[in-house]
Amino acid sequence: MKCYRLVGWIVLLLLAGACAAPAVPSPTPTAAPAPATPTVAPTPSPTPGKPLKIGLLTDRSGSLALYGPMLENGFMLGLEYATGGTMAVAGRPIQVIIRDNASDPEKGVAQARELIEAEGVEILVGAPSSGVTLAVQKVAEEHKVILIAEPAASPDITGKNFNPYTFRTSRTSVQDALTMGKALIEMGKTFVQIAPDYAFGHGSARAFYNVVKSLGGRFTINDTPEGAGTIFIPLETTDFTPYLQRVLDANAEVLIVTWAGAGFVPLFQQMQDLGIFQKMTVATGMGDNQSIASGYISAVGAVGVSVYHYTLPKNPVNDWLVKRHQEKFGTPPDLFTAGGMAAAIMVVEGLKKTNGDARAEALIPVFEGMTFQGPKGTYIIRPYDHVALQPMYLVRLKDPKDPQFRFFELIKEFSPEETAPPCMLEGPYQERCPKP
Repeated sequence: MKCYRLVGWIVLLLLAGACAAPAVPSPTPTAAPAPATPTVAPTPSPTPGKPLKIGLLTDRSGSLALYGPMLENGFMLGLEYATGGTMAVAGRPIQVIIRDNASDPEKGVAQARELIEAEGVEILVGAPSSGVTLAVQKVAEEHKVILIAEPAASPDITGKNFNPYTFRTSRTSVQDALTMGKALIEMGKTFVQIAPDYAFGHGSARAFYNVVKSLGGRFTINDTPEGAGTIFIPLETTDFTPYLQRVLDANAEVLIVTWAGAGFVPLFQQMQDLGIFQKMTVATGMGDNQSIASGYISAVGAVGVSVYHYTLPKNPVNDWLVKRHQEKFGTPPDLFTAGGMAAAIMVVEGLKKTNGDARAEALIPVFEGMTFQGPKGTYIIRPYDHVALQPMYLVRLKDPKDPQFRFFELIKEFSPEETAPPCMLEGPYQERCPKP
């Protein structure tokens, strides 16, 4: 049996037509153009003691329902941590109103409007789906309400779809691709990709395509910026056989797999049944704990990117999260739990600085350039495009059967600056990007 390596995972996103990403991460500028602050009609500061309502957009019933509870648990624990257990900030008790959008953009938009207009929500957080997050951005802008994207990974959120009301704690799929970088090209010279046919899949496919091409790699099918060397598959697919046969027919040395949600396990099982692991090197992801335990049995020794795993960060915030999550839920935190916690810490730390004022005109200048400590370590919010720079991890899979999910050996932790993506703003916001 041919030895193979399992590389880089992209769980959440870049729409078709986004700007190209270079193979080498751009250094974080020491100075950036002064970002434009939206003009908002002055309103009175909040009355001390008035509840602060936060709308949490999640998925409990759709194609990404696997990730919704991770976001919710992480966010609530993050509020507990950041407020010292009081669940209040600047004298304002925090109320979280959760809405399940089932990864449906139209439903997400309707819920965002209802949360703001009927429930009086002052900040939005979410969602697992990049498609939902991209749609909700317009609602946040229309109502002049801050939206913190988590865990959606589409670069378009802070790229071509940017508006000053949207921030993120989630990484982008470009950061994933840059983390893998040269490791991919060491696996072979010819490539093919499969990815889900929605915003996340298109985004990660383009990110990997740009990185591989810039390093001299070649895709054996659809080798254009539009095609991204990729076979796109409907997210709801359960029988992957026809698509995997096209992968085999592509006759490439390396298959890059981007996927998300419950389909990950049947996809891997069918890949194994068709002998793909023996015929080419598979580059894909270190996903959530259950997917690794179920679908990565034959991948011991594989090397890849981990967005987060509870065994990797070594800092007091992660120590607290692991202990508290185990106490409350009986399991260690999972793939996007840390992102939910980071979003909550960012919200609370921002509101401390504004004395509880959640208006966009108060929070935007605080969030732009903000640095805070979260479960992965240091998070840096770039002032000009609101990208969240953060540590990334290159790992080796040791034992997917470990009952405590201690799957990985850390190969390298990348600093926030080492995987900094290029500024991808377009149109009227392009001038916010630092000059070369």
